[in-house]
Amino acid sequence: MLRYSLATASMAALICGAIPIPTYASYASDRAVQNPPQIEKTTGTIILAENKTKLKKVHLKHVILKGYDPVAYFKQGKAVMGSPFIMSTYNGSTYLFASREDKAEFDKSPAKFEPQYGGYCAYSMSKGERHDIDPKAFHIYKGKLYVCGSPEQLREFSTNIDANISKADQNFLKIGPATYNTEARDFESPWPFGPEGGAQ
Repeated sequence: MLRYSLATASMAALICGAIPIPTYASYASDRAVQNPPQIEKTTGTIILAENKTKLKKVHLKHVILKGYDPVAYFKQGKAVMGSPFIMSTYNGSTYLFASREDKAEFDKSPAKFEPQYGGYCAYSMSKGERHDIDPKAFHIYKGKLYVCGSPEQLREFSTNIDANISKADQNFLKIGPATYNTEARDFESPWPFGPEGGAQ
């Protein structure tokens, strides 16, 4: 039981916003150990609880897919949380992976695993809007990854998927790339793809 508790605590990862709050780390560490499922809901630096008293902080920027492994969607057919210790960057975004094998596969052909519409909700993009996603509401279609904001939106998007993709493709050309500033080589603030979303 002790080994299991330590292993569980060691896997707890927290992806949060860019501005640190002085007393937040100790509060987050208690929550991380006591209730790991709530970790994804918080915003700030990534905090890894190695055990009940030892913490390690990892600062990451522009984590896409809320930290879920993009390769796992294709290989395992499900959403799998990545590790902040196994990462790659592509097109200004940081991708996390559940294994080094997944990272290696991504690095060979990152465009293959990149979510459509920059990680925005595919359903909302088909409506000409940019909204956040639920990483578990996804669909692989013709070798491409589409993520939506909810299971309901995913069902709606998939009902007439070819027509919806056509609409979303056109809308993304108008409103999607505006989030990335090619001169500054950075994204608009706030980052739209974090744990709490932020995409409007």
